[in-house]
Amino acid sequence: MKKKLLLFLMFLLVLGCTLLTSCNKKPKNANDIISYLKNMESYSTEMNMDIKNDKQTINYKARQSYLRGGGYKLELNKDRVFIYKSDDNIYISDKNNGIKYVQSKDFDEVLKLCFIGEYIGLLYTNEEIKYSIEKINDIEYVVINLFIPGSNKNINNALLYVNYKSMIPQKLVIYDNQGKEKINITYSNFLPNVKIEPSEFLMT
Repeated sequence: MKKKLLLFLMFLLVLGCTLLTSCNKKPKNANDIISYLKNMESYSTEMNMDIKNDKQTINYKARQSYLRGGGYKLELNKDRVFIYKSDDNIYISDKNNGIKYVQSKDFDEVLKLCFIGEYIGLLYTNEEIKYSIEKINDIEYVVINLFIPGSNKNINNALLYVNYKSMIPQKLVIYDNQGKEKINITYSNFLPNVKIEPSEFLMT
């Protein structure tokens, strides 16, 4: 009887340890995080963006959202709305002046870089991806180092900081070809796979 009771208690102990481990399971490696980012159907986030040049730092506060098949939406400083569609155009609404217009994506080399989706796309094609683990303020991050193709010498590569435990992007830093920081973006209130209506990406 005692032997059966002991075996039963051991079984409960093993089961409890297994459940506890699975509840606090972290991704096995960077590939888990890459797969998670690639498979996001939608997201919304607040962002703070600093663009640096030799004379000054320009700050933008914005809200961005993404829907697979719908596009990207960027509400910049509550003054302008940019909608990026798959037709290679940007639909812009200037709320201050009540003006709406369309321009080609080719004219934008900076704002599009704030979208996580831009880097998800690079993950499919980029052969120069490097990974590292970095601890900042007791939080572990997977840091994804991506080369950004193009001829702009001020935009060479980016470091995307993704929380190792939650797999949520939290910071993006872009450097020029001399290794100098040019753009620093922090994301907050990042909501993955949130419900977003396709009508959000229509110019009204």
